[in-house]
Parts: sequence; C-alpha cells; structure tokens
Amino acid sequence: MAAIGFRNPSEDGPLTTVVGTEYLAFEAAREWAGEASRLATDTSTSREAARKGDPYDLVTPADGAIERYLRNQVEERFPDHQFLGEEEGGASGSHGWQWIVDPIDGTLNYSTGLAGAACSIAFLRDGELVVGAIADLSGGLVYRAMAGSGTILVGDAQGESACQPSTSRAGAARLFLEFGWEDLDAVMVGTITALSTTRPRVIRMVGGAAYALLNVALHGGCFLGIGLRMWDVAAGIVVAREAGHEVRLWNTGAFIHLIVGNAEDIGELAPIVERFGSSRVAPAH
Repeated sequence: MAAIGFRNPSEDGPLTTVVGTEYLAFEAAREWAGEASRLATDTSTSREAARKGDPYDLVTPADGAIERYLRNQVEERFPDHQFLGEEEGGASGSHGWQWIVDPIDGTLNYSTGLAGAACSIAFLRDGELVVGAIADLSGGLVYRAMAGSGTILVGDAQGESACQPSTSRAGAARLFLEFGWEDLDAVMVGTITALSTTRPRVIRMVGGAAYALLNVALHGGCFLGIGLRMWDVAAGIVVAREAGHEVRLWNTGAFIHLIVGNAEDIGELAPIVERFGSSRVAPAH
C-alpha cells in the first residue's frame, strides 16, 4: 500500500531519483522500527543494564542487538549510505545519504519497566532531515513522517493510518525538559530556576528525548533540550515539524541544544539555552 500523503515514485519516475531514495527509506524505516520494537520485547533479549558512562548511563543487550540489526539492514539495502548510531558510532558527515539511529532512547526507562523508551530512526539527505520514525517501545506503535508531507502515520503489525495530532489547554502547557544525562548539576538547576520567571508551564522530564518530542507532536506543548546528541532528537524533529511545530537547533559540535514548539516558545526559551548551553559539559566519572 502506498503511504498516505506521499507520492509513489513507481508512478512518477525511477527509484534511482532523490524522491525514490527517500520513499524507499521511508518504507524501510517503518519496517525496521517495527522489528526494533519486536527485539526490545523479545524475552531472549535481556533488559539487564550495564554501566556505560556515568552511573546511570546504561546499555542493555537490546541496545546492541537493535543497532546491529539496523546497521546490517542499511549495509544490505543501502550500501552507499552512511550510518551513525549511539552505541557503535559511525560517520557524521553532512553530505549524501545518512542514517542516524538511537536503538533505545531512554534505556533507564526501558531497563526498569517505565514508559518513555523509544527507538529513533532518522534519514538525512545532504545534512537535511527528510525521514523520521519512532517506535514507542511501551505502546507497541510506530510513528513516522517525511519532511514536507504534513502527515504523521501511526501503525502496528495490523496496519497503518494517518494520525491526527491534537492538543488541549493542559497539553499546550507542557514543557518537556531533557539534559542528556541524569546528573543533577548547575545547568539543570539553573535552567529550571530560569523557567520559573517565564509564563506558567507544566514541566515534564520523561528521560527520553524521542518519546518527549513524539508527545509534543501528538498532543502539544514544547520541548527544551540542553546537552543532547543528534541521535536523541533527529527523528523527533521530523515528526514534530510535520505536526506544525517550529524548531530551533544549536549544534556545538559536541552537543545539540534544541527547542521545539511555537514561535512564542522559541522566543521565550532561546535566551535560557544561550545562557546555559555553553556550560553543559559531560560529567567526569
């Protein structure tokens, strides 16, 4: 079945065109995100976490299994594409075709049975985000979007349909915060303190940027992230943009700082990012 709201290149031209490549990537992302969700719930894949960096920067066998699966799929189907994954690294160039993957964003949530873990798969063309897919590992659903479509699709093994984002007064009041790691430091405290001087908001910290961005896209509110990595946010940016949200991103080379919301949100929150973003450094352990 052709994806809702997208041109099928088999009707308009050969699959070697740019549109064809993006369409193939869009379809592959759905399949791969679904398999990532299956691997995450496979009883043979342990959720037992080991320390990777700071005491709560964790990795599970499922993280590795999902990234290896995705890396192998890209090598098999798109051998000329670059790949960047959280666990094993890879190319980070801004030209050509590139996949950016976080096998499990929110590993602490995943390993401890909390909602808020997701697999994030993004596809770039010449440094521009063109496809994003997020598998909600607790809900068992895959959400995906293609840049410029204005459509978010949601599906499971039984099928897929267009998703209609909606919001409410409570939904619009939410501000999701993500800081890249769990340590309580001066940047986190300073950011929250600075927010107390802005208009009233309901702060949420779910421990997974992809899951937070997905919720902003689906149900409103805004997102502020300081000290993140591109694999944390790439797919979520695509989905949020297609839901009508604006994006402002600071790429420092080491970290990504990000605001997603409306123009008022960005105008109000940007000074906070600019004040505290340069101070965000990885904890030493």
